Amino acid sequence: MLTILHGENIVDSRDKLVELITDAKNKNKTIERLDAKKINPGILESKLVKQDLFGTEISLVIEELHSLPRSKQKTLLVELIAQSEVDVILWEKRKMTAAMAKKFPKAKVIEFKLSNALFNWLDSLSSNKNSKKQQLTTFHQALKTEDAHLCLIMLARQTRMLIEVRESGTMTGAPWMVQKIKRQGQSFSLQQLLKIHHQLLEIDLHQKTSTNTLSLDQELDLLLLNM
Repeated sequence: MLTILHGENIVDSRDKLVELITDAKNKNKTIERLDAKKINPGILESKLVKQDLFGTEISLVIEELHSLPRSKQKTLLVELIAQSEVDVILWEKRKMTAAMAKKFPKAKVIEFKLSNALFNWLDSLSSNKNSKKQQLTTFHQALKTEDAHLCLIMLARQTRMLIEVRESGTMTGAPWMVQKIKRQGQSFSLQQLLKIHHQLLEIDLHQKTSTNTLSLDQELDLLLLNM
């Protein structure tokens, strides 16, 4: 069976991946994990076997196949997976297009979406002092539907896009998104954005090393107030 986990809500999709791996282990299956960037058709073909050397069933986990650039090798990898009878889980950190999913007609495809509340908050970001109340309000609305860690990830992503626009005047992406980021970027100087990015890295480090004195949502509250 082929299962595809994709979508921008990578916190929920990772949780689902852990759940599926745990379930497979509970069924005494061997888990093989592969990074799509580090494999070729020969390696993949050698892994697409129903049982390992000890006769134990295999579940194959492959991450970020569709983040690979278009190539003949990628096409071959997709074909091998689509034709395989081995249990395979594909995890993607972004949303797959309908054309991508169509290549796996027998797959169980699960999309993990982000809430409108989260996007409303990201769109409200500004260095304007008069908008602080709105930014905090929309942030706490986002927290009702999304995990604080996901908010941190998406804020870092938004900041990187704003930095890219301020540095080069453009960015990769759909035209409507580029124009929206350009308009939002006018509210910040490049120096402000670089400082915000540095603060986000510090918050992430504090969380990972358990050296924080505040909860993550409180840390983000302070960041928004001082933005």
